[in-house]
Amino acid sequence: MEADVCSLYLQDEARGGLVLTATNGLNQGAVGRVVMAPGEGITGTVAARRTPLWVLDVATDPRFKWIPGLDEHRFTSMLSVPILAGPRMVGALNIQTVRRREFGADEVAFLSAIAGALAGVLERSELQHRLELQLEEIQRSETVHERFTELVLSGAGLARIVEAISNLAGGEVGLFDPLGFRLEQVGGGGPPVRRLSLPPAITAEGAAGLVPLSLSRPRLDLTLASVRAGSELVAVLAMVGAPDQATPGRRRALEHGATVVALEMLKERAAAEVEQRLRGDLLDGLLTPTQNREDLARLALRAERLGYRVPERAWVLVLEPDDERSLNGYQAAPLQDRLRRDLNELTQLRFPGALAVTRASSAVILIPAHGGEAQPGEVEPGSAELDQFCQAVLQLARGLGRRLSFSIGQGSLARSAAELARAHAEARQSLRLARRAGAAGQVTSYRSLGALRLLLEVPDPEVLRRFVAETLGPVMDYGRGHRTPLLETLEALVAESWNQRAAARRLHVHINTLAYRLQRIEDILGARLDQPETRVVVSVSLQARQLVPGQRRGE
Repeated sequence: MEADVCSLYLQDEARGGLVLTATNGLNQGAVGRVVMAPGEGITGTVAARRTPLWVLDVATDPRFKWIPGLDEHRFTSMLSVPILAGPRMVGALNIQTVRRREFGADEVAFLSAIAGALAGVLERSELQHRLELQLEEIQRSETVHERFTELVLSGAGLARIVEAISNLAGGEVGLFDPLGFRLEQVGGGGPPVRRLSLPPAITAEGAAGLVPLSLSRPRLDLTLASVRAGSELVAVLAMVGAPDQATPGRRRALEHGATVVALEMLKERAAAEVEQRLRGDLLDGLLTPTQNREDLARLALRAERLGYRVPERAWVLVLEPDDERSLNGYQAAPLQDRLRRDLNELTQLRFPGALAVTRASSAVILIPAHGGEAQPGEVEPGSAELDQFCQAVLQLARGLGRRLSFSIGQGSLARSAAELARAHAEARQSLRLARRAGAAGQVTSYRSLGALRLLLEVPDPEVLRRFVAETLGPVMDYGRGHRTPLLETLEALVAESWNQRAAARRLHVHINTLAYRLQRIEDILGARLDQPETRVVVSVSLQARQLVPGQRRGE
């Protein structure tokens, strides 16, 4: 063409125009950096009109766009032709000359023919590139499929599967449950957080695909992939890095990995449900009061088949929600699954051989105690280790939700399998009594109930009501009529073991005020409070009052 410059522009949809791809005669540093939008400059005009265009002097043509660092004033005339592959715009081919030059029809046709040949080359190159990418994708998919199939068939488990996803995706991947809690048993990969706040785009029914999530502490971009069994969200894969940074291979590893994780989790859930049902049946049998020696022997044999030995001596813990909101939260499938998993892990860690079972409205834990003489490190009721364990269970339950509250009841030591039912009933009675007293979020042992254990044996509440009315009724009536807290004064005295100065400090009153109230109480009761018999009656009456509906504090 006897030209001084030849330049090639190719269409780039991502960048929204024609990109300078190659040049002979212009600044090579501008290659890949200069983009002409449709209709912009001579090149953009040719692309928009899809027809050739030549200009005698670019300096006088308003359509020409001067680009600093690319163009030179010495170039005068220019011819630009479109590169078309059928109806598709591929790019533009330009030539420029230093001398003023008119381009004839034969020259325009000749450059257009070259552009047509170039279009064929580019089309074949693009097709080959797409085929190579497809082949790479097929090979990558085959590698992913083979790796996951190998892990599933070998029963490698969730930890190995998640590790394989991390390796195939080329990034750290962690597994979280539907509440956003990290599933620690699969390893510590992925984002360094215990819980994620999952967006609706991942938790909504039917949600699919990769979802971005940005953390503020630590500052981190994540890619989330939902793990679903049908429409149910069973887990979430979280990979460090934003979705727009994920290559097709990474996406394939996450998406295919999510399917494999779902299958593995369903398998583990089915096994856990069977084991939970068997353990629950075993526990129900052990806690049935009417079991005879033969029944217990059969239960012991069943327990051995489950890998559990019925202890000769044990104590029973019962975990229950404190209110309706906590009960509803506890009964939600994701929360109960998490509690069952974490409770079993915690129990086995502290007391190997213990049995923990979650039920419809409570969780029951049987912990073996040694027989005969105590050995160093072995657990006895009331020990610091037992108290620490109960607090750890409460903390675990509280972690299920901010507004959820749970309490634990502890029965006295069962000295044989036949006494487990009694210990279980005691643990539940402890909870019932604590709840009547308005307590929540605490551990109550049957041993700490004192005289209330005897009062619980009274079957008729009316008997307790009459007893409270006969002993404390005059004091309560006087207190209501004169707005004098005489009943609270008695409660403070009993709580402080009848120490008057300690009771006065507890009530935030002067010792003389306390003495005046005690004199008034003695006058009303017609008895002296320094007499042991009177103190016993008052103490028992105050405890009985907690068991009588309508007689508790504030009612």
